[in-house]
Order: sequence, then C-alpha cells, then structure tokens
Amino acid sequence: MRILMVAPGGIAMIRPLKWALEEGHEVWLLTPHNPLLPQETPKNYRYLPFTLELVNYHELTGELPKDEITHQYLIQTAAAQIKAIIKQFQPDVIHTNGLFFGTECCIYADVHPLICSAWGGLNFLLESKSEEVLNQNMTKVAFTAFRNSDVLIVEAPGLVDKCKPWVSQHQRVELIHLGTKTHRFRPQEAKYIEQWRRALNVPEGGKVLLSPRGWSKIYNHHQILEAYAKAYPYFEKPTVVVFLKYRRTNNLQEVQEYYKYFYTKAKEFGVEQNIRWLPPLPHQMMPAAYSVADLVINYPITDAFPSSLVETLACERKAVTNLLPAYENTFVEKFCTTVESQNPAALAEALIAEVNSSSAEQEKLLAQGRQFIIENYDDQIYKKKLLKIYEDTAASNLKMYCSTRTPKI
Repeated sequence: MRILMVAPGGIAMIRPLKWALEEGHEVWLLTPHNPLLPQETPKNYRYLPFTLELVNYHELTGELPKDEITHQYLIQTAAAQIKAIIKQFQPDVIHTNGLFFGTECCIYADVHPLICSAWGGLNFLLESKSEEVLNQNMTKVAFTAFRNSDVLIVEAPGLVDKCKPWVSQHQRVELIHLGTKTHRFRPQEAKYIEQWRRALNVPEGGKVLLSPRGWSKIYNHHQILEAYAKAYPYFEKPTVVVFLKYRRTNNLQEVQEYYKYFYTKAKEFGVEQNIRWLPPLPHQMMPAAYSVADLVINYPITDAFPSSLVETLACERKAVTNLLPAYENTFVEKFCTTVESQNPAALAEALIAEVNSSSAEQEKLLAQGRQFIIENYDDQIYKKKLLKIYEDTAASNLKMYCSTRTPKI
C-alpha cells in the first residue's frame, strides 16, 4: 500500500509512520523536518520537505500571517505541491496528523481518500459549555475536516459521539489513541532509579514529584509550582519537584518569558532550591524519568487524551491530575487522583495526601493500573487498528472508483 502522510511533526506523527513502515507499506512523508536519521531510513520511505508549511512561516516570523491574502497564498502554493506529489506517487490513502495547515491544504486541494487525525484539535467539542461557545471555538480547519475527510480519527472516547452530528453518513469517525510501548514503559530497576536520584541531587530518603509535560503555559507549570509551595511545609520527607526543559511552542520569546515568570514566582515562594530540571529527553528515556518519580503531576489547561498518564500508569507510578472533559469515563477516574482544574489549593491538598501516604493497597492498585494499560493501551493494539483503517479506506475508495468507470462496449 502507498501512504502519503502530511504532518507538522512530533510523536503523533512518528508512531503511525513507523507502524506503516514496519509492515512494509511505502510511505512518503510531507513535513517540515525529517524525523528519521539517514542510518535508520528504510527503502520504503521518502521524506519530502513541506516548502511553504505554516510551521516554517511561524519559525521565520515568530507569528502567524495576520492577513487572509498571505494565508490563502500559502495554502494555494502548498496545495499545488501536494497535488504534484499525489500525481507522482498515486497514494492509496492520504493521512494528515493534526488539524493544522497541512490538513487545510489537503482539503483545499480536494484530495481523497483523506484520513484526518485530530490530535487535540477538537477538544473544544468537549469543553464548550454552550452551542454558542462551541460555534465560536469551531476553527475553519476543523469545520472543513468535518465536511471533507473520509475518515476522522479522534483520541478521546467522548469525542466519538460529539463528532457524529458534524459528519455525513458516508464518513467514519474512529477512536485511536497512540497507546504506549508497554514492554519499554515499565517499572525500572532500582539501580537505575538510584542513579537518576543522585544526578538530580535528591536528598537521602527524599521524595520526587515530576511534571512530565513540555514547557508551555498550557501545561500550568506555574500552578503546579504554587501548589508545591503551599504543600511543602506539610511534606513529611524532603521533597523536590522536577520539570522538563522541553519546548512545546515555536515562539521562543514566549518560552523565555514564561521561564522568567516561573523563576520569579519560585523565588517569591522560597522554593527555588527545590526545583530540578531535566533536559529534553528522547522518548525512549522517559520510562526512567517516570520511574524516578514518587508522584507524577498532570495539570494542563486543556488536553486531548493523556499519553503522559498512560505512560505513568505503565510505569506503575502514582499520578495526580485535573479531570478534564477528555479524561472522563476513562481509566483516569479509577487509577489517578483527580482534583479541580485551576485550583492550586486543591492540588496542594492532593500532593500532601499522596506524598505522605504509601500502602499495600496503593501498590496493588498501581499493578492493576499497569495491567489495564497493557490490555487496553499497548501501542500494538492501535497499530493494528490504524492499519486496518488504511486498508478499508483504500479498498472502499477503489470500489467507488471502479463503480464509476464507464465500461467499454
């Protein structure tokens, strides 16, 4: 099968890419930066730079185009590139990862069969409190994806029913999460955990809190810091809090300003000496980062389905999280401690309770949590499901093509 993938980058792109390549499918990837190193590039893979991708425009200018003329010019030019690639490659399916500029270009080019993965782009369907607010939050690319995709893939269970009123009977809405490699994301050996603790300068017998999300305001690190400062006097053992220096926005100035604000607050709270930092880690090193933590904190403003919590449970670590709409009616409610959003005081209370408690019952629940992740969120489950969607979509498109051909007489 020939698959054209269009994506802005990130793990949400790399995982499906590798799944398809592993099964021997021929994949052309249109994205700003090649995710594969030359030595790991298989023969069935071809990288194509997205010449006028909006991410590149953003990186060069630091902002999105403010005028519609510039935006339309970028779309038309990139759509022409996509059409030329499709004419040459003749893909069986086109898969866009994320409701981003590339998806908008594919829709403008009217290419099919088109599979669109939302990856957080439809959170507003769950979070909007009224139809008026929902309509205000409906982006142009989301609306056109509803109208023009052949298959729409969502990651949160609650989104399946929310999307159905927006699509036709001929379109499919599928639920696919990235899952996790449970053979890799698992509890680590004690000797490695101790090495990490020494590297992080954790006090003897102390506890470690970890905020594993990228460095962006959307992940509320400043509120985690505030909650930690409120809770710190009540911890029974020395407790440090760890953050990752992993940038999750193209706006470097925004990152720098947020970091400065964060550290100013840390000094105000008098806890700057208890903060530890990890550099941007390759994904394969994250199991060790989770395993060094006694408690993982997840407290974003908004989120799609939480890969971080899947990975946390796979590593049998305790987690405190706010209960966002995308998390409702999922494993989060059973296996994680949930608190109110935008409430550092409530988060602080949960931190105190979790850091100061440990029991055989908690250990049993964590073991059950890992088993649940293995059975329901191992990435091989979603690999099979995505590849089946590719096959079914390609077959359906071929059937439709054959039925519309005029037989020769």
